[in-house]
Amino acid sequence: MTNSKQGTDFRLVDDWASLDEAEAEIVLGGQTVVRGTIDGVTEDGSIVWLRDNIGYRRLYERSVLYEVWVPRGNTALNYKLTKTGP
Repeated sequence: MTNSKQGTDFRLVDDWASLDEAEAEIVLGGQTVVRGTIDGVTEDGSIVWLRDNIGYRRLYERSVLYEVWVPRGNTALNYKLTKTGP
């Protein structure tokens, strides 16, 4: 699978902790590995689980140099939310 982001409206996400339920592409070495929906993220954002369009669920670790790209129109990811109070 080639990198489908080139020339399109995707952006690299640095804070994986904010990605739960986002449509995304997992990229390694400039090549798209898989596309789908993030359906789990560790609290520290070091690992994401992505469910592809067939329904397979896989784990991807930031330490392996995977990148996560999302459509730029996903405005929910433009702001990092923090929990305050009890």
